[in-house]
Amino acid sequence: MSDISSKRRGTVLGMTAEDGMQTVEAEVPMAEMSSYTIDLRSMTQGRGIFSCKFIRYEEAPGNVQQKVIEEAKALAEAE
Repeated sequence: MSDISSKRRGTVLGMTAEDGMQTVEAEVPMAEMSSYTIDLRSMTQGRGIFSCKFIRYEEAPGNVQQKVIEEAKALAEAE
C-alpha cells in the first residue's frame, strides 16, 4: 500500500483479506503503472498479481505537467 500511495501517486480505496490473500483496491495514474509488474513481483517474492482498467481522465499535478512539457520541448529540439 505504501508503494501505491507514495511512489505512484495513487489513492488506496480499500483492502480485503480472504483465503490467505489480500486484495488492495486503488486508483493510480496509468503513467505510474508501467513498471508495477516487476516491482510487485519483487515485493511479494513472485506471488503477487494485479489487474488494472481505465476509469477516467484527471488533470495531472503541476510538477508532472511541467516535466511532460520539458520532455516534449527537448524531443522537438532534437528533431
